[in-house]
Amino acid sequence: MNKTLPSCVEETISLCLPLGEVRVKPMFGGHGLYFEDIMFALEAFGSIYLKTDKKSENLFIEAGSEPFTYEGKNKPIKMSYWLVPEAAQEDPEEFIHWAELAIAASKRAHAKKKSKKRTL
Repeated sequence: MNKTLPSCVEETISLCLPLGEVRVKPMFGGHGLYFEDIMFALEAFGSIYLKTDKKSENLFIEAGSEPFTYEGKNKPIKMSYWLVPEAAQEDPEEFIHWAELAIAASKRAHAKKKSKKRTL
């Protein structure tokens, strides 16, 4: 049974068309968005969050973005996914810029995980 995707996911897929195919997988009540089989964004509670790392997180902070957090056992847990900056929500070209940053962060994280597996 195919469920309808949230409008923010449909819009993100559409905005990312110039970059290539984006696949969507359901996860934890939300959705993971994948580019080249690497997750670069997540949808939770009707909002899109983009992957960050040490190299890109400050750009999201400077843009006024906020991290995705959830309630852990005793405290909030901050993940390395940040809300799409407001300017990018209104400008497709700006969105592509932020999506490219997220894809690059995802690829770096993926490469790091692969190199750790090789050394184990």
